[in-house]
Amino acid sequence: MVLLKYWNPKYEIALADWQSAYQFPQKLKMQIEVYRGALYYRAKGSARRISYLQLKKGLQRKNMGIINELLPF
Repeated sequence: MVLLKYWNPKYEIALADWQSAYQFPQKLKMQIEVYRGALYYRAKGSARRISYLQLKKGLQRKNMGIINELLPF
C-alpha cells in the first residue's frame, strides 16, 4: 500500500513525495524526468510534461492510499 500525502485537484495528481506521483482516476504512476534543469512528471506514452512547480502551487495536504495489486506467483 502506498500512502499519498499531497493532492492537486487541478491536475488530479497525488504525491507521496517528490519521487513518486500518481495520476487519478487511473492510478497510474508517473515517470520523473529532468528537462533543462527542472523536475517534470510525465504519464507513460504521453508527451505532456507537468512541472513540479506547477504541481506545488495547488497542493493540498490530504492522506490517501493506493493498494498495489500483487502478482499471484
